[in-house]
Amino acid sequence: MIRCSKLAAVLALMPAIGPAVADPLVSDAFGLFDPSRTAPERHAWAGWRETGRPVAPDAPDVLVIFAGPKSMVAGKDPGHVVGIVLDRFGNLVADGTPALATVAGTPTPIVTRGGIAELLVSPQTLAGELPVGLGAGARQSPKAILGVTADIASIQPRIEGPLPLAQAEAEFTFHTEPMTDRFGNPAPDGTALTSILRHANGSFSLAQTSALQNRALARFIARDIPGAATAVLTLGNRTSADLPLVIAAPRAVGFPVLEAIDLPRIAAVRLTVGPFLTSDGYALADGAQVVVEAGLPHGETVRETAWVVDGEATLLLPFPARTPVVRLSVISPLGPMDLTQAWTAAVAATSGGAEP
Repeated sequence: MIRCSKLAAVLALMPAIGPAVADPLVSDAFGLFDPSRTAPERHAWAGWRETGRPVAPDAPDVLVIFAGPKSMVAGKDPGHVVGIVLDRFGNLVADGTPALATVAGTPTPIVTRGGIAELLVSPQTLAGELPVGLGAGARQSPKAILGVTADIASIQPRIEGPLPLAQAEAEFTFHTEPMTDRFGNPAPDGTALTSILRHANGSFSLAQTSALQNRALARFIARDIPGAATAVLTLGNRTSADLPLVIAAPRAVGFPVLEAIDLPRIAAVRLTVGPFLTSDGYALADGAQVVVEAGLPHGETVRETAWVVDGEATLLLPFPARTPVVRLSVISPLGPMDLTQAWTAAVAATSGGAEP
């Protein structure tokens, strides 16, 4: 007894049934269909005639074009232009149909394959927009665009020098020389750079900037960072050469005034120092650090820190106003100041200014 699957039995009987004949299917822009089972209108869409036999596609009638990438890096990225060519019934045109691809005014003859005409564009060295078009038969595609951007990775930033003397508490700027890539293309507007100041004490000041009209401008305000420094700009992994810079320290105009208020309940003095006026015509900026050192008779030194707000600094000294103070100094970005005599006068005036 011989056993077999149903599939094997069917395959065994197929020679007896006779060779299979596939029904013809037509492929067009709307999909696949069987001509023997569809309406005459559908036959017309596919280019069929009364005989029911397929005929060659008609002449090109509709061209659809694609071009990319939209941002090719100069000298690196190739472009690709692809056109789909259809006849008036939506059928892909026959293989070998002549077409003409034009890139930036330069025509290149090509032929279709599978109804598609394509052209590879070699890497371009000139940044900008390249208009692209495709023609076939008596038809022309809409215009497409290939974009070429500068090779930013090849741009070497350079600071234009020498740098001027920077005034304390005032904005100062430095900028790059014109920035171009290895092909001479200007840096695109908006290209991001980082500007860095390296100070003599090892600290850094950072500011972000961007290119505009082929240059980048860095802005800083010299606050609490006087003295020698170096300026540098970075673009990606490329860094400009260091340029020396000197930031002038602010200069004091006169001495700040002291106002003391006795706080007997907590055995302390509220001390207000200011305004801290500079030779630039305005007070120290908010946030500038002020340190007050009070020397007491037994050699003890009280040191308290405050920060300038509206030109003045306010702090608490942890001793009563009647405590003798042999020395009072104030240290700020304007330098150290001996205000011992001003302290004596301020304490003498606390009789009417003490809090209950």
